[in-house]
Amino acid sequence: MRRLLTCACLLAVLTPPVSAAGTGTITGTVDKPDQVTAVTAVDRTSSAKDIKYPGKIDPKTGKFSVENLPLDRTYDVVLDLAGGVRLEGVNLKVPRSDYEEEQLLSKEDVEAIKKITQSLDKFADQIDVLAVSGNIQHAAVMVNKLRTKPFYDSKPGQIVWRLELWHFERPDESWVKVQDEQFIVFYRERIQRTEYDKKALTLDPALGGVQLGAKQPAADLGAVKLPSREPGVRLRAEKTEKAEAPRAGDGR
Repeated sequence: MRRLLTCACLLAVLTPPVSAAGTGTITGTVDKPDQVTAVTAVDRTSSAKDIKYPGKIDPKTGKFSVENLPLDRTYDVVLDLAGGVRLEGVNLKVPRSDYEEEQLLSKEDVEAIKKITQSLDKFADQIDVLAVSGNIQHAAVMVNKLRTKPFYDSKPGQIVWRLELWHFERPDESWVKVQDEQFIVFYRERIQRTEYDKKALTLDPALGGVQLGAKQPAADLGAVKLPSREPGVRLRAEKTEKAEAPRAGDGR
């Protein structure tokens, strides 16, 4: 009996707490921590819509962290700044193509996807495709849309704002919207145009699509540059519309 108790005590010491098992952490650092009012990791892939996990930031070092995140999930990190300014991660990653050597989107692919995206929405009268990213078979499209014309039960000066992430695929020669998902909604608001014009929202793929799993339960986003405080809805990335590389002698 004494041996059993001793073994049980050793197991209790060596076994990590249940609350710490199966969770992960996302970290990063900002250069002006006094401007950041909130840090959040958002799970947009769960069956439950937009599960949010609050984080914390060190006001001296600028290091932020979001802990106790369920594994086998994908997260977008959101940084809120004073004055209503927001930096928000967006996941523009797509599955690899079936080709042994990955082939990027051509300029013709990007233009074709833009036209299809604009043609599929009959409600908005202003459609801005912020990004088209992917490969020869899969594409992610970030779309900012406004309905500025009068609509049902609308009030003077009121608009509908939608910010959505769409996915496309090319099973043969033509691009089509992925059928088993509608789209991922970031924002869908009925607001005054004057309120929309004050929004300062910067989307950043570097803060999106953060995958945590058993083999990699922690992710460090490194140094994060805070966004512009100028009004507008914009996407910040090194290169979001990937086009095929120039071929020798083709003049590009």
